[in-house]
Amino acid sequence: MSIEDDPSVTEAVMVTDMNERIIRINPAFSTLTGHSPESITGCHASVLYERSEQLAADNTVKLKSLKSESIWTESVNIKKENGDIIQGRQMTVASNDKDIGATHYIHIFEPLNSERNNGAFDHNTHLPNRNMFKEILAQELENAKRKHFKLGVLFIDIDHFKVVNDSLGYAKGDQLLEQVAQRLKSQLRGNDLIASLSGNQFAILLPDLAHPEDATIVTLKLMSVLENGFKIDDHEIVLTISTGIVIFPGDGDDNETLLQNAERSMYKSKEDGGNNYHFFKASIQSSAINRLSLESELRKAIEREEFVLHYQPQIDIASGHVVGMESLIRWHHPERGMVPPFHFIPVAEQTGMIIPIGDWVMNEACRQNRAWQDSGLGNLKVAVNLSARQFSDRMLISKIESALNRSGLDPTFLEMEITESIIMKDIESTVALLEQMAEMGLALSIDDFGTGYSSLSYLKRFPINKLKIDKSFIDDVISSEDDAKIVEAIIGLSHNLKLNVICEGVEDADQLGWLQQHRCNEIQGYYFSKPLPADEFEAFVKSRNSLF
Repeated sequence: MSIEDDPSVTEAVMVTDMNERIIRINPAFSTLTGHSPESITGCHASVLYERSEQLAADNTVKLKSLKSESIWTESVNIKKENGDIIQGRQMTVASNDKDIGATHYIHIFEPLNSERNNGAFDHNTHLPNRNMFKEILAQELENAKRKHFKLGVLFIDIDHFKVVNDSLGYAKGDQLLEQVAQRLKSQLRGNDLIASLSGNQFAILLPDLAHPEDATIVTLKLMSVLENGFKIDDHEIVLTISTGIVIFPGDGDDNETLLQNAERSMYKSKEDGGNNYHFFKASIQSSAINRLSLESELRKAIEREEFVLHYQPQIDIASGHVVGMESLIRWHHPERGMVPPFHFIPVAEQTGMIIPIGDWVMNEACRQNRAWQDSGLGNLKVAVNLSARQFSDRMLISKIESALNRSGLDPTFLEMEITESIIMKDIESTVALLEQMAEMGLALSIDDFGTGYSSLSYLKRFPINKLKIDKSFIDDVISSEDDAKIVEAIIGLSHNLKLNVICEGVEDADQLGWLQQHRCNEIQGYYFSKPLPADEFEAFVKSRNSLF
């Protein structure tokens, strides 16, 4: 049951769509304002506010805040059905879908000078209180159940806070809590939610977790942000926190159970001396420790230059020649041996280490390609994959220029591969960035095409040279009529837009024959070669290109 339908919810709740049209209101909203669901549903929310013009002027700021933080609080005057005005505070929460972003807004209104004791906000930290956190958690649980994704809840207690209150008094303690709340909030993602449970305890909702261990990263950031300490009058105060972590699904199916189990885990951290965290399940705790060990080793790998590039040949389907290669990173661990990318790239992405790792890949790929050209191997294009974080890096263009200048490689022999999901996040910014790359002379390719949400009307705006059809379609192109039609359509679309098309994951002669028949331009896959170390790739090119 969602919060707008729950009769036990006494906060006035209104739900609107993304255009601020009222979808529904709860009974408490009707009781407070006199508006019935029949009279108000479908209306624009502005009809309820006394100063609709001012609200409209502030709407841009509000929407930006909701986009970045998923929550907005403001003072508003609500018009009752009889024309009377109610002054109060309104909290707006953006309800998000992990694939398409915000889907609707939940507005919770609390009258000023309310005699109710269960308002939506903690009056000291101005954060949602325990009641509101539980209701929003219930809403997000329903979303998680429908969409089959994970969420986490952190239960945080400030260690030894009684000493602060006893030493400085409760007024100073409240000032400190307000500063702690803001500092913790600064470390959260846009769709995370922090609430004040009571006194020195906080709860944090982490919706849409990719991996349970990701809650560890958030927790460590929260612990770290408190290390610098706080200043209250002339007192320097350093605080630590104990945190309990629960994950849905697995640690509870409702908000009460999740909070209770998170609190139990928090007290386990207390028993171990504080300044610590514990998962409710020991197995996840062990996995999180392994994750931290991997992160530490990964940082050392960057310093020690333990990475190497392997290159997978890209074959022109008409001539049979090797015309390019995709550069693929490997980690040569001193103890584990060669570590494949799927073991460490997700951690690098989430910690931000993908930026320096990606910089190294770009520089090494350019250096190696120029070295091959100088040795007479031929003018091959080297493809470098850009991660989402790299694509958002403001220094990306200057880093590409630096790699080209340092290596002496002509830009026309460097191809940037960007996944379909990345380029569709912000169309205008994407077009501007891709145009800068195209002006530099770089080749541009959309990777994993067909797996994302590209609009064909946008596709023609991108200054790209190539579409890369994902392996998942090639796997069954012979046996699946649907996959065959998709691949055939993408090839036809590419040719109509005067783009090259490359298919990855080609593993047998039947797939090759089908792609030749349907005029695919280039192919790569294990039928020709797995990704090879530099020396083996060089030998492969010399051998194959001498045959044709």
